[in-house]
Amino acid sequence: MADYRIDDLARAAGTTTRNVRAYQERGLLPTPTRRSGRALLYDESHLARLRIIDALLQRGFTIAHIADFITSWETGKDLTEILGLQQAVTATWGEPEAPVEIPVELIDTFLGDDERHPVDEYQLERLGKLGLVRIHGETAEITRPDLLATFAALSNYGFALPGLIDLHEAMVGRLEDIARLMVTAGKDHIVAEHGAGWLPDTDAEIANTTKMLNHLRELGIRAVRDSLDQALDRVLESELSAYLETAARRRTETD
Repeated sequence: MADYRIDDLARAAGTTTRNVRAYQERGLLPTPTRRSGRALLYDESHLARLRIIDALLQRGFTIAHIADFITSWETGKDLTEILGLQQAVTATWGEPEAPVEIPVELIDTFLGDDERHPVDEYQLERLGKLGLVRIHGETAEITRPDLLATFAALSNYGFALPGLIDLHEAMVGRLEDIARLMVTAGKDHIVAEHGAGWLPDTDAEIANTTKMLNHLRELGIRAVRDSLDQALDRVLESELSAYLETAARRRTETD
């Protein structure tokens, strides 16, 4: 079993040492009993716990809720009942890419920018807020390498990074609204079927809830993809007509 100092643990979990200490103070993360000199040594169980905490936080659970889950777990209550719905949700929604780590000094090269337009701290901060890049000292963790590779490809056509960040941020904001509609529909269905505060307490109920959420997720993905394809065709046709009209007028004026 691997040993981690607090900095290494935070880096492996994609969080900060400040968060690790805060989780310990709130009782979410047990304080390790082993040391190397004056440094506490964490292990894989701490890393697994941090990843669970992060997954729950990302899905809207509060620190108080997570504390209740962990307290119930540690005091011997039925873990299936406490975490059944969370298991169904976290096993279903989202399939993250494997991150890529590069030296910070290579971030300009990765994003396809040139020496005239290096990636500055403000742009890195914005990429961080969007969850696309995490900086760990001298290392940059690219959390969405395929997406940023597309940024790099577009930079070859002259698209500037700030504009691409603006575009991505605007699209994410609208997708958040769509996601909220989908999640609210799922939540309302569960409440209508079982009442507020219901938690699945059998394997069959967990499996059925997971299957329902999978179908809901497929509906959201298909609706967004197909509708976006059709919308792009309509808007491209409209914009192309307007552009060709402007081009024709310009040519007439120059003849």
